[in-house]
Amino acid sequence: MQRSTFLRAAALGGLAAIGLTGEASAGQRPQRRAGVTYDTGVLHFRDEPLTRARWSRQLMEHDLDVIAGRLNCPSVSVFGTEISRQTMTARAAAERGMTVYVQPRLYDHTQREILDHLAESARQVERLRRQGARIVFAAGCEHILFTPDIVPGANFQERIANIGKLPPEEWPHVAARLNAFLAKAATVARRNFGGTLTYGGAFFEPVDWSVFDMVGVDYYEYFETDAEYRADLAKLRKWNKPLTIMEFGSCTYPGAPQRGGSGYDIVDYEQVPPVIRPGYVRDEKAQADHIARMLRIFAAEGIPAHIYTFVNPEAPHSPVRERDMDIASFSIVKTVRDRYDDAYSRYRWEPKESFRALARHNADTW
Repeated sequence: MQRSTFLRAAALGGLAAIGLTGEASAGQRPQRRAGVTYDTGVLHFRDEPLTRARWSRQLMEHDLDVIAGRLNCPSVSVFGTEISRQTMTARAAAERGMTVYVQPRLYDHTQREILDHLAESARQVERLRRQGARIVFAAGCEHILFTPDIVPGANFQERIANIGKLPPEEWPHVAARLNAFLAKAATVARRNFGGTLTYGGAFFEPVDWSVFDMVGVDYYEYFETDAEYRADLAKLRKWNKPLTIMEFGSCTYPGAPQRGGSGYDIVDYEQVPPVIRPGYVRDEKAQADHIARMLRIFAAEGIPAHIYTFVNPEAPHSPVRERDMDIASFSIVKTVRDRYDDAYSRYRWEPKESFRALARHNADTW
């Protein structure tokens, strides 16, 4: 198990679909079927493999067949660090008739390197868009956490720790630094991509959405009542732009929905090998019930959304509770490795209750 699972940010970024072109036409009803995010491999640490250590075109295309077919998803959100993988996946998803949201992720590099990476990603998918693929491009993910020189911290772990300690008087300066970088990112993206532009923003990020075509938010808020959700979601409409929930979801144990984006943080990495802390037990129904509830709320509000995430091979399932890392995973399928401790091992995945909840929702929704 990679330490990146433990150190991952509280909200991991992602995208969501909105119609077939990324925007609803005037008088056209919004798309209420939901999509999923798809990780092509993110580099968290320079001395470790990508989050998808085992990768092949065959594996990817099988997953996309399931996403487009069995889950009936109108779109898929593709994210990762390796641009060739990301572009290959975007092409394969477009060939299956899905709208593709593409979000490059490069953590803890210089701002210049991140912008160059974003530019190359945009150039690659612009070629697909000109060939007829339905592409929406996202200018990165939660830069407030993953990009240096916005919040104090030498790396994203330190920035996550520091952000909750910022005094109120520092937030205007954080907002200014964030939006200065986002303006550069939007300019770079538009220079290389001619379609709809959005961004994967954390719910708490003070984003100036005027530089984007679409508001996109990673949404891990938890409320007891639907009315509270409706009131909270209404805050996101003030920009009078199309709105999408870039990602939402839950880990796989009772109480995980209430823990939101930090639900993964139940692994004790001081132990060798790492273990799930005492008191947390596998409960696929807890995850599925929350996802089904959120799908219903988003559909009623006319807000398209993607579930985070389809598969997470770096968090394998085990029948032994302490070693069942899938308990701490947001994925809607569980990964079963041939060799549990080997990130490069062959694996299969099996649907969880949340997989079936999404399939039912999309089957019952126009």
